[in-house]
Amino acid sequence: MIETQDCSVIIETFDNWQYKDLANRLSAYIIKDDRLLNRLKNRFPNIRHIVQIPTDKNSFTDQVRPSANYFSKWFYCARCNRFAEYNEMKRRWTAAGKNIAYFNPPKCSNTECKEEVLEQIRFVMTCKDGHIHDIPWKHWNTFLPEDHTDIEDDNAEDETSNVKPQGPQIDLSRTCCQSQDLRYEISKENTELTGIRVVCKTCKAVRTLKGIFNYQTDCFGKKYWLGMTNGSWANEECNQKTKVVVKTSNSVYYANSLSSIYIPEMQSPITNDVRIEIDNMLDNGAFTKEQVAQIISIQKNISLDVVKNYLDTGNATYIPDIVFRETEYNYLLRGEQPENNQLKFRLLECSTQIFGFEKLVKLEKLKKITVQTSFTRQEPIDVDSILQEDTSYEYTVKRQSVSKNNFDTKLLPGIESYGEGILFVLDKEKLTRWELQEDVIERTKILRENANNSSWQYHKIIARTLTPRKVLIHTLSHLLIRELEYVCGYPASSLQERLYVSDTMRGFLISAFDGTDGYLGGLANLCNDLDKLNDIIQSAINRANDCSSDPICMESDGQGVSQLNLASCHSCTLTPEITCELSNLFLDRKLLVSETFGYFNSILQVL
Repeated sequence: MIETQDCSVIIETFDNWQYKDLANRLSAYIIKDDRLLNRLKNRFPNIRHIVQIPTDKNSFTDQVRPSANYFSKWFYCARCNRFAEYNEMKRRWTAAGKNIAYFNPPKCSNTECKEEVLEQIRFVMTCKDGHIHDIPWKHWNTFLPEDHTDIEDDNAEDETSNVKPQGPQIDLSRTCCQSQDLRYEISKENTELTGIRVVCKTCKAVRTLKGIFNYQTDCFGKKYWLGMTNGSWANEECNQKTKVVVKTSNSVYYANSLSSIYIPEMQSPITNDVRIEIDNMLDNGAFTKEQVAQIISIQKNISLDVVKNYLDTGNATYIPDIVFRETEYNYLLRGEQPENNQLKFRLLECSTQIFGFEKLVKLEKLKKITVQTSFTRQEPIDVDSILQEDTSYEYTVKRQSVSKNNFDTKLLPGIESYGEGILFVLDKEKLTRWELQEDVIERTKILRENANNSSWQYHKIIARTLTPRKVLIHTLSHLLIRELEYVCGYPASSLQERLYVSDTMRGFLISAFDGTDGYLGGLANLCNDLDKLNDIIQSAINRANDCSSDPICMESDGQGVSQLNLASCHSCTLTPEITCELSNLFLDRKLLVSETFGYFNSILQVL
């Protein structure tokens, strides 16, 4: 769901974006990353291509464009307070003799309102199975005998709590009257939910929004993102209960995306045009897969083994994210510059010039492909769970597909971004000694215990792989992102981290991509002067030793969401949400700067 200048909209499935009408021109939209494509085939056995999100140019030349529909679908006029569903407002507009072409954004049809742009209601309902719909406002003014509107409401939603007191009880079998004419009235004096009333002008029935965040009902199973079929919105049977949230809440939509650093040597040499020809032959049904391989090999003068490898999808196996990333990590540390111009990097030894680090990889040019496979509501899921089979899936929230064809889709939408970055690799011997300290192990244990006490399964699953090494590297990544904001020309929101942490990995990539504020060269070029880069790192560590919230922050036993940060807060460590892979959680700067067990404590003594 996207907030536009006027209203919020739900982007519809890419199946509705006219890719199917492109035929052979689809080749221009294909994003080539066979390494990522093979990983997706475990869950999407029929997947053939990752396709680009269309641009304005594509929209004009090929008529390929995203489609969307308004949501929430209830609007009110700030002048006359009329409150009705979008279709009703639209009907009133045409009934008043006004041109429908000017009903975007939706406007009030009352003459006295002078075509006032309508306000969209800000409350929506979601369920754990991923559905979303409006509160049944037509029935809001009805009451059941067991209604508990006098229950004290906290006036705000709790994102992580599943326990709610009983809220308003409404009668979904009737409306307040047969000639219902609703108004949405907001008090100028009372800013609480009790200051907002839904009033029927006909029968004078009235109800405030008190307790609205405690309201629950059976889910209607609406799937507005799939668009309309035969005049009705897509839906499915659902046995879940709904939860009321503000439509701008983070919990309304969590995208399940996978990303990949492009490695030229792991790509098939088959061109996009040839891939479309192969698609057409397979869809025709006149040839077997083996015959297609033979024909393409002869016609295009391509090795038969190359074509067979491209066509072979039967051996797709589940690839954990840690294994997928280790391929990138090892490839970059080999330091072998490829002939392909989509990746340009250089390996640097830095153990004698930068304390605590062993190697750097200067990435003057890199390409990242990000593909969305599904989404969830109410709770995010970890990267490894995105492609897991249902039998291994541990969450109560359901993954909803971005395609009408679900896991049988042949296409998935993706973004191809070019940028620059630096891969930092910590000193192996120093790190191994440091992570064996008892104090370090105990602090990590606190975070794991806090995660296990969280109501979110996401936190518990992340905590299973939480080690001192991971907390240290993640926190160090944040501190450097905050410091680099001052020296490399990018705001922190334009930088992204990619963690490479396991028993065999000990690094992190900080990168910037086009479409943000670059790429400008200001990040990768810091590797040209290692003494200067060392000063930047020392400055970041020095800043981490002094937080405006100390000593409370430094001595904290848990703060933030579910107490999943220790000595880390907005003043010292947290970064914009889009830069962090772990939702600004599992951070502790004390592991870096403690005088007794900090990884960089000897630097602080020098400073």
